[in-house]
Amino acid sequence: MTAGRANPLITSSPAWLGGFVGLAIALRPTLVVLGIAAVGVALVGLVFPTSLVGLMFVAVLFDRLGVTGMNVASFPITASKLSVLGGLGLWGVRAGLGGGPLLRWHPALWALSGIVVMTAVSVAFHDCMASGKYTLFGLGMMTVLVAFVYTVLAEAPLQGLFRFLAAALIAVCLLSLAPSSGGRASGTLGDPNEWGTMVLLLTPTILGGLAEDRYALARPLRVALFLLFPLVVMRTGSRSAFVVGLVILPACVYLLRRHRGELAAGITLAAIAAPFAIGLSATIERIQKLLGNLQGTAVIPDTSLDERTELFRQGWDLFVESWLVGAGPGTFPEATGFLSTMGELRPAHNSYMEIVCEQGVLGMVPFVILAVVVAHTLRRAYQTAQDETSRSRVLGVSFGLIAVVLMAGTLGLLTFSMAFLALGLALAVAAQAQGTHVRTS
Repeated sequence: MTAGRANPLITSSPAWLGGFVGLAIALRPTLVVLGIAAVGVALVGLVFPTSLVGLMFVAVLFDRLGVTGMNVASFPITASKLSVLGGLGLWGVRAGLGGGPLLRWHPALWALSGIVVMTAVSVAFHDCMASGKYTLFGLGMMTVLVAFVYTVLAEAPLQGLFRFLAAALIAVCLLSLAPSSGGRASGTLGDPNEWGTMVLLLTPTILGGLAEDRYALARPLRVALFLLFPLVVMRTGSRSAFVVGLVILPACVYLLRRHRGELAAGITLAAIAAPFAIGLSATIERIQKLLGNLQGTAVIPDTSLDERTELFRQGWDLFVESWLVGAGPGTFPEATGFLSTMGELRPAHNSYMEIVCEQGVLGMVPFVILAVVVAHTLRRAYQTAQDETSRSRVLGVSFGLIAVVLMAGTLGLLTFSMAFLALGLALAVAAQAQGTHVRTS
């Protein structure tokens, strides 16, 4: 019996594939590496969906450093946007293969959708698409981010994710404290105040997730986070972050109340490292200057404080003029006309002032509804939590979100990506605590 002749297309396919790869390497080797990495990430994401959230976390964490330099319709394409789009695609494939629901709905998503709709109505009413599109599309993207994170994590095991988040945050915090960085630490965000907000949000959130973790690796992660938290906040030189940190630090101590040895180790190491990791004299000088200006005893005027005080005054005048519907999303700088010492128009530097001045009382309503829904969700989750692990997780994300709420009074955090990612995590943690979804380990 004679063997049939082999198909020349099949026998030559390895040669064709080898030639194609060789040509690709010769022309653009990075594309081959990126392609292989993308395939690997896709496979991991399909098998372990929590890794998609981990990828988004890293992308958001390094967003300011990871801008691709590309623009589509005048919008910058960033690592966080690409990670969300990629994650949505992979989750859609997984859902199509029967690996989970395409979308889980939560009442908070109604409030977020209401925010987007009201912003769109305000943009249309004021005919300010040029200035309002960033706020509108940004809020739309944040709503999608919350829905995605909640959908992926509501039934997923979270312990490994919390460990990963802790390791990533610790690495970035250590880099921000490196002696070579000099001056005020801004981490991966480029702005010390926003970096302080990031640390204030993530530290209690992650500590809450690790508080009841009995895995051996969890102990050094908890100690490192607790140790680095005050050092990084002080190193930012952000006085608002310092004040909020005084509120959040006791919350972190409470989360670790069952780990007294770790608390003692963290406090001791922080005291030893402080003189080397932060510029104590410069930090103390900034705080004293703030206190002096607030008391009216400062010799040197505080330009930053004076500027924000004037922004608040002009913002109030703008609100009084158009309290019901506002001046239009994105129009605060032009509407007030306030110029900084650098001769530039300044944003509100206050998320609440930004909302009421640009969208009026009507625009503020869905934000209030969102706050009420989230607060009720977390409160009920804590009261009905089935175990101490769930209670610690709920407390951790609650403390983190409270930090953002406080910092929003001094910064424009309307589309602060990490806050919305944490909100999605909070909704998932609350669902698991209430037993809405059964997998909590």
